[in-house]
Amino acid sequence: MRQERGSKRMGFHSPLLPMDEMWAGVCTSVQQETACHPLGKRRCEMQAFRIWDVNQKIFYLRNNQLVAGYLQGPNTKLEEKIDVVPIEPHTMFLGIHGGKLCLACVKSGDEIKLKLEAVNITDLNQNREQDKRFAFIRFDNGPTTSFESAACPGWFLCTSLEADQPVGLTNMPTEALKVTKFYFQQD
Repeated sequence: MRQERGSKRMGFHSPLLPMDEMWAGVCTSVQQETACHPLGKRRCEMQAFRIWDVNQKIFYLRNNQLVAGYLQGPNTKLEEKIDVVPIEPHTMFLGIHGGKLCLACVKSGDEIKLKLEAVNITDLNQNREQDKRFAFIRFDNGPTTSFESAACPGWFLCTSLEADQPVGLTNMPTEALKVTKFYFQQD
């Protein structure tokens, strides 16, 4: 079941809680596995997660592009962990390579694409409009998770049904040719 988002959807506000309740004390983030205070009070720690789609394709880097495929044997060491800095209970910055490359939703003309940008994930700030492209809203549905771009509402992180294709974004999350449901587990 998809969670309803309130009128503050375009900002970094929680889709579930009013702002005055959101940061009352310590927020529990990312499946209650770690706790953090909001940015400005204390920096949230970066955490590493494993991610794979429901078809068991794992994320890895090929020619400076994030792709999803089936890694076996010695190739399993190519798996990219997703670095996460939570900024609200369901909103987070995502990166790879120790947070040195960040996933960004970028508008180019009429197209919206997922790009890797050389930005330190811990330097990002939820209050800067230019950093919004790096933020994703996490939706849990049973054991799976989907990630919607905060900068481009309605666009979701996706993989192709075909292996070894780039990880991207789609605005048709139920389209049969795209996979938007992932397993997301703290490493």
